Amino acid sequence: MTPQLCLGTAQFGLAYGITNGAGQVAEVEVAQILASAQHGGIGWLDTAQAYGSAESVLGRNLPTGHSYRLISKLPAQPQSLFTADDVDAWDRAFQAGCLRLGISRLDGLLLHAPADLRKPGGFHLASWLLGLRQRGLVQRVGVSIYSAADLEGINPKLLDLVQLPLSLLDQRLLQDGTITRLRNSGTAIHARSLYLQGLLLTPARLWPRWVNPAWRHHQQRLEALAEDRGCDLIDLALGFAQAQTDLEAVVLGLCSVQELIDLQHAWSSLSPWREGEWRTWAIQDLFMLDPRLWPNS
Repeated sequence: MTPQLCLGTAQFGLAYGITNGAGQVAEVEVAQILASAQHGGIGWLDTAQAYGSAESVLGRNLPTGHSYRLISKLPAQPQSLFTADDVDAWDRAFQAGCLRLGISRLDGLLLHAPADLRKPGGFHLASWLLGLRQRGLVQRVGVSIYSAADLEGINPKLLDLVQLPLSLLDQRLLQDGTITRLRNSGTAIHARSLYLQGLLLTPARLWPRWVNPAWRHHQQRLEALAEDRGCDLIDLALGFAQAQTDLEAVVLGLCSVQELIDLQHAWSSLSPWREGEWRTWAIQDLFMLDPRLWPNS
């Protein structure tokens, strides 16, 4: 089955993305994006408490009577150990997030930092998450990961939903079998970073100067392929995503109604890839694939 589209909302609360020159999306544009996305059949929204004002912006601009399914994330916790007292703080943070969003329950709540579960007293956090589901406040709980190692030691009962990085360049979790194992265990999978913060949609000549020349050349070859196939870079990125039948959804951020129109047009087009051809475009350079390792400029 082709994965569904999930609208990422980091740009609604932050100036997010290395190629985002426009900054945080204006609220009037957010309202138009949300209305147009709903009209176009997009049913998921992905947000987080750590996305600046995104939850509040969404709460003020969600269409009346909307049918969006919302997923949010608990931010990384600063304390080195947890006690029963932390449960009240997590509850307050959860309720405050729902209040900002104007809803009473979430489709999903993920941990932004799965390593929090491995801290002393991590069972308090696990029990709280399972309790949210028991109380009907969330439909699903899960984690947002960067690598397969982030899943080590996590109770499978906490893995209703996993969000993970995946792109034409970053196929690590396909290649090592993580996605197949999760899907076979009944976990729903949402892929993010499909554009690698916009780099995959940007001509190599405009890439940051710190990028390895080999990867710049790799992008130039991809541009040549797009020209040869009579398509755009977005068609190649999305065609790869559509081939990933183990995914429930792909999370894609955007900054304007025009970008939404471009996304929906590309998503409805035939994939430019031949059977399995996209596998040869993966790279293994972790520095290039993990934005947390990139220089600030």
